Amino acid sequence: MDDDEFWAETETTLGAVYTPDAGFVNDPQLAAQNLAAAARAHGAEFRFHTSVRGIERAHGRVTAVTLADGSRIPCGVVVNAAGPWSTRINELASVGSDFTVGCRPLRQEVAHVAAPAGFGADNRAGICVADMDLGIYLRGEAGGGLLVGGTEPECDPLQWVDDPDAVTAHPTTAVFEAQVTRAARRLPALEIPNRARGVVGVYDVADDWTPIYDRTELDGFYVAMGTSGNQFKNAPVVGKFLAAIIEQTENGVDHDERPVRFVGEHTGLAIDLSAFSRKRPRGAENSGTVLG
Repeated sequence: MDDDEFWAETETTLGAVYTPDAGFVNDPQLAAQNLAAAARAHGAEFRFHTSVRGIERAHGRVTAVTLADGSRIPCGVVVNAAGPWSTRINELASVGSDFTVGCRPLRQEVAHVAAPAGFGADNRAGICVADMDLGIYLRGEAGGGLLVGGTEPECDPLQWVDDPDAVTAHPTTAVFEAQVTRAARRLPALEIPNRARGVVGVYDVADDWTPIYDRTELDGFYVAMGTSGNQFKNAPVVGKFLAAIIEQTENGVDHDERPVRFVGEHTGLAIDLSAFSRKRPRGAENSGTVLG
């Protein structure tokens, strides 16, 4: 290898991080169904096709949840994990006055195109790539597809929404072309269709793109907010985070003053859950994007 070849190889890898064990969930709907089945096996019950109308309280503590169908669910502990509707639920409970980090619903689009030949070796889906220079991430899909999403570059306007239920579910040409054209700079063989294809959703985004797993000023009312876009695979351990916070708080220990330190059952490493506090300073080390 001569000097020119050495520098060419070095420049193509400079600034990259390769994590071969990270993986991704290629069927979120099935994964969610499996999580729901596991929850049922542990005694969980689900109420579908109805919405929360109110949060009842007495003497500074949550006492019940009322639903739009007229039913009332008495309870001593509530966890608000309502995604893009989480802030609205907090308003029903009259909590959030001491939050230093806010959450807002954000409309997001992910483009879907055919992957270029050779992207996935041996008929595999291909790797997941986060390219912060171009402001995109991409990953292969089973069947030869390629998903391309954005990482909130400064040149792209963010589509904040007031009502998650009123969001248009059709991808737009402008966002589609921007994302796929950027991907084509890294994959020159990628073809850009004339018609926008993809999926549209609404994220629950915290100001610093770090979730909030915490108690609130209303005793018994807890939140798992700001999770959208980068926390799906963490769902099982997030449940354990909340269980640890609830157990400590309900036993009289102030989580604000003595934050829970959760020890991972597989790694043995301690995680200081104050990192997800509602009262934290904005995370300076966070990327400020969907990648967290």
